[in-house]
Parts: sequence; C-alpha cells; structure tokens
Amino acid sequence: MNVELDRKLTTILCADVSGYSRLMNDDEGKTLERLKITREIFREIIARYGGRIVNMTGDGLVSEFSSVVKAVQCAVEVQNKINKDNAPLPADDQMLYRIGINLGDVIIEGDDIFGDGVNVAARLEAMAPVGGICISGSVFEQVKNKLPREFKFLGNREVKNIAEPVAVYSLTLSEPPGKQPQPSSHPIPLSEDHAEDSREEDAEEDKRIRAYVKKQAGFYRRAMTFGTIILCLFIINMATSANYWWFLWPMASFLVILALDAVRLFGLGDRTDEWEKRKIAKLKSRNRRR
Repeated sequence: MNVELDRKLTTILCADVSGYSRLMNDDEGKTLERLKITREIFREIIARYGGRIVNMTGDGLVSEFSSVVKAVQCAVEVQNKINKDNAPLPADDQMLYRIGINLGDVIIEGDDIFGDGVNVAARLEAMAPVGGICISGSVFEQVKNKLPREFKFLGNREVKNIAEPVAVYSLTLSEPPGKQPQPSSHPIPLSEDHAEDSREEDAEEDKRIRAYVKKQAGFYRRAMTFGTIILCLFIINMATSANYWWFLWPMASFLVILALDAVRLFGLGDRTDEWEKRKIAKLKSRNRRR
C-alpha cells in the first residue's frame, strides 16, 4: 500500500569539521574535547535563531530553520565565533568548519529529514572554504536584499545525484563598511531557457567530439589494415619474383588513400569544422533576432 510522504519546504544547514581525521590522528582526546566545545557553540546559536538540530553524526551537523535569513545569520555568527576562538592557535591545531545552506523540499520522518534538499546542502558544505559558507541560489534569492553581506557567484555547479546544476554563492562573514542591503550585481542563476540552451550546446559539442574521435579511430584502423596488406604483398613479392617489386603499385594506392584521409581529418577537416561552427552560430543568432 502506497503511503503519501510527509514533506515540507525548509532551510537546511550542514556543517562539518575540516581535517577532522588528521586532528583525531594527532590527538584524539584533545580533538574530542574541542568538538564538544564547538557543538555547544552550534547548539546555543542555532537555538537563538530559532533553528533545530536534526542530527549530529561524528564531526558533522545537520539543522533546519523556518527562516532563510535567520539560517544565514546563524551560520555567519557561528563561523565568526569559531574562527575567532581558533585564531590564536597554530594552523595545524585549528578546528574550523565548512557550512552549506540550502532552501529545499524535504521528506519528514520522525525528527529526521531526508531528500534532495538535504543532499544539496551537504554538497554545498563540501564546496565551502575552510571557515566559510556556501549557499544555493534559492537561499541567495531570499537573502540578497536583506543582509549587509557581499555575495560572490561561484557558478552553476554539477552536484552528485542531483539532475540540475546548482547555483552556488559564497558570502563575506563581516559587514562591508557603510554598506546597506541592496540588490546584488553578481550573476543570477541561469534561467530554464538559457540552461536548456547550454545543455543543448554541450550535447552538440559532445556529439561533435565523439564523431571526430570515431573518425580518428577509423583512420588508424585503416592504416593498420593497409600496413598489414602491404606487408603480406611484400612477402609474396619477395617469395615469387624478387627481381620485380610489383607490390609498390598497390602500396602507392593505399598510401594515397591514407594521405587524403589524413589531410581531411587532421588538416582541412579542422577548418571545415570551424566554418560549420561559425555558420551554426550565425544562423542561431539570426533566428533569435526574429
């Protein structure tokens, strides 16, 4: 019997210690004590911003917020606090976090949440700089005019097990002097139409590359076949009439065929492909103007 899943839209924050395995290898006891301290920082600040800790596994943490703005504010305060506490320590002893934030649809099961919304947040956390934060395009659209932060567009990134590319942004942890929240001048995620055009162009380029590689493979196969035939003819020639090298005539024909193929494939062929690309781009541009 199919049971309808309980779902909701929420803001997911994922955090993870950078270099946790190395820290544990260096000093397990000290690393565990410091992990407990940083967890308390997360607990206190997440609660203050109205968030909820979903789970803590190893050095990782997943939490959720009903407010996108508060989730980002929470992440900024957590990172500033932990980074400040670690500043006096040698670089190899610092316990710093990466944080990723995503606004997405999740599946609710008891106190836990699952689904692509959580997976994207986890991937963003892995992309974040040490001691920094990465957010998705859906989060950026909600906070870009509400927080006095500078945002940097890092591109539309392919995310494992996620069908569509995810727009990724980083943000500063400190407020720019005298800067008020305002519309960002950074690029926004690709529209569906532009994304579709990009995917079509990538597919066409992939198709052209595959066709070119296939032609090269065919050329090399022909060269090996012709070489084998010429070698056999040479052996027969030497065995039957060593004084008259008749095998040179068919060899010349084979070499001419290979030479023409080589010019077409490695020489003029490249120019022809460039002409085709320019012609296709010109026709596409003409169609868009219509």
